[in-house]
Amino acid sequence: MKIINTTQSLLVLVMGCLLLSTVRAAPLSEASIPEARTMKNEPLRFGDYEVYFSAFNSTFIAPDIAKAYQLERSPKHGLVNITVRNVKDSEVGKAVTAQLDGQRKNLMQQSVPLSFKEVKEGSVVYYLAEFRFSNEELLEFSINVKPEGSDRSYPVKFRQTFYQDGK
Repeated sequence: MKIINTTQSLLVLVMGCLLLSTVRAAPLSEASIPEARTMKNEPLRFGDYEVYFSAFNSTFIAPDIAKAYQLERSPKHGLVNITVRNVKDSEVGKAVTAQLDGQRKNLMQQSVPLSFKEVKEGSVVYYLAEFRFSNEELLEFSINVKPEGSDRSYPVKFRQTFYQDGK
């Protein structure tokens, strides 16, 4: 996992993408993993932790930001964004680091691992993973999140259809 120290522009970008593309939490059963929904900013809650997640086209990122953080920006590339907060002592919570591993699968059950980059900006921590997709492709994401201070990891699963810009 790469660690990147960022500027405020990435924070604004990621928060904007969360508002545009945050997906709804999925129940743990494989059969009921939902299609992603726009404008749902509902985290998954695991005890003292909340996990926020979204997936979006990499073209949402400005070219200068993508270059600064070595992110591929193209109509065929997307990003998964994960943020973990410890909400034990307050509703707002505190950002915590985490260990993440995961994969994305297409409808033919072809699996590709996700490689997460840790992005730190002040007290905020994000995890970004890049992936490729075809136009109108439905992808299933399965990610394990182990927050700092936790003795277990938690599953984050969702499905989302991606569309290439300009098609």
